[in-house]
Amino acid sequence: MSRFTHAGSSADPLQRPRAAALAKGERPISSDVVLHGIRSIAPRLGLVFLIAGALQLAMRLAGH
Repeated sequence: MSRFTHAGSSADPLQRPRAAALAKGERPISSDVVLHGIRSIAPRLGLVFLIAGALQLAMRLAGH
């Protein structure tokens, strides 16, 4: 039997239902974690938008 379904063992916190986590007063995601994630992908996302914009401009100029 899996350790996540066994009644005698403690469940993995990532496998607990959201209601059980909220009942214990735990916040599901802290704002610091979200901001850190946004900051970590922002440079790559900006580069993707820059390349996409340059490609669209090149296609527009090539079409005229």
